[in-house]
Amino acid sequence: MITKDEVKGLANRRNCPRCDLNKTIGNALCRSCRAKLPPNMRAALEKIPGKDAWTVGSALRAAANYFNVHFASVRKFGGGRKR
Repeated sequence: MITKDEVKGLANRRNCPRCDLNKTIGNALCRSCRAKLPPNMRAALEKIPGKDAWTVGSALRAAANYFNVHFASVRKFGGGRKR
């Protein structure tokens, strides 16, 4: 799972972890990537500093599954170790 500090780091990150486009500060994904998600999945990935880590973590996992990202590539969404 993601810690509260990792959520804050993801919110302050300038680039989208999925496509490397610039994103609005406070959101997990850029506007383009969020638009590709169904409406019920978007709300959990917007304004993430005010949300708990469990909600954001499960929303990121659901987004990764929705985009058919292989589990090894989930590290792009903030999980796993970085090389």
